[in-house]
Parts: sequence; C-alpha cells; structure tokens
Amino acid sequence: MKILKSLLALAVVVFIPFGLMLWYRMHQSTGFATVELIMYPLLFGGGSIILLYFLKQYFLKEPLSDFNSGKSNLIKDLLWGLGLVTVYFILFFIERITLSDFLKFQSNDELLTLLLDLRESPILLLIWLGPVLWIGIALYEELLRIFMLSSLWKFSKHWLWSVVVILLSALIMGLAHWSQGSYGIVTIAIKSLVSGYFFFKIKRLLPLVIAHALYDGIQVGLLLSTYP
Repeated sequence: MKILKSLLALAVVVFIPFGLMLWYRMHQSTGFATVELIMYPLLFGGGSIILLYFLKQYFLKEPLSDFNSGKSNLIKDLLWGLGLVTVYFILFFIERITLSDFLKFQSNDELLTLLLDLRESPILLLIWLGPVLWIGIALYEELLRIFMLSSLWKFSKHWLWSVVVILLSALIMGLAHWSQGSYGIVTIAIKSLVSGYFFFKIKRLLPLVIAHALYDGIQVGLLLSTYP
C-alpha cells in the first residue's frame, strides 16, 4: 500500500505533468513561450509546490525533513550552492566544446524576444529574477527532483538501485527540456546527474536551489546585457 501511494503521488506531481509537457512540446512549435516565461512558473510551479506539500504531509504522511535531512547550516548551504554552480558552468563550457558540433540546439525565438523585452520593463525583470526564477523555476524543479529521488530510493537500499534512480531522474529532467533540442536534453541530463549525486551524498535542498537559480539567472543576465 505504501509503494502504491508513493507511485500515485509521483504520477500526480511528476510523471503526468512532465508527460503532458513533453507531449505538448513535441506537437507545438510556438505559442508556449509566454506561459513558460511568466505564468507557467508562477502558477503551475507554485501550485505544484503547494500540492507536493499536502501530498507529502497528509497523503503519504512522510516527514518534510526528507528534503533536507543532511546536517548543515546556512553558510555551508551557500558554499555548496556556489560550488555546484561552478561545476555547472564548467560543464557548460566543456559541453560547448565537445557536444555542440553534433547535437542540435533548438532555439526559441519567441522566448528570446520575451526575455529581451524584460530590458524595457524593470518591474517585470525584477519579478522574473525574483519569485519566477527562485520559486517558480529553481525551487519547483529541485523539489520535484528531490521528491522523485527520495520516493524511489525508499523502494530499495541497494546501491545499484540508487544509481538507477539518479539516471532515471536525470533522463526525465532532460526530456522535460525537449524544446531545446537534443543538445538541451543531453546537457540538462548531465547536470541532473550531478544534482542527483549531490543530493544522494549531502541530502540538502537549499544548495540545489541556489545553484539552479544562479545558473539560470547569470545566463539570462549576460544575455540581456550583451545581446544587441
């Protein structure tokens, strides 16, 4: 019964939404960018965080400490976050050198236009760099990652199963970025392997959120400051 409830919760919060998102991006080439940029992170991401909280607390009756069971403090979490984002950018440059020649990157001109429009609206830019990025994107995606990892790890304590779960979560997170083409899928999956292994060893949520938000925020900041 416990396993069935865990699988049902995973289906509601992770597998079904990601499957619908993947299907939509495979069948629609335009029209999703506006929702993806503002409304999707704030409404869908924020709503999913609340849903996840209630499922974890009242349906599964599991402690929320599963998301942050490792021993640490705020300073260490900040340092871990900075270390992770450094690893992400190292991978970013290695991937550019090694993978960009034979994997396809699918650019989204509509999304690019919307991001560039943020330069004309400081208020929208602050909203995007604040609650949209930190809550609707970074916190949402990392909570889903951790929920998926911690839930599936409960099925077996064998180290091989732990590796399989990390690989599976990385594949799902990569496929969720289908709209970025094969390059986006592979590179996101690689970084997700790092994230999954980090949580396996450290069991801390905040460093993953910090690294995710800084990684995306720095790239958007450089784009907005250098794009003509």
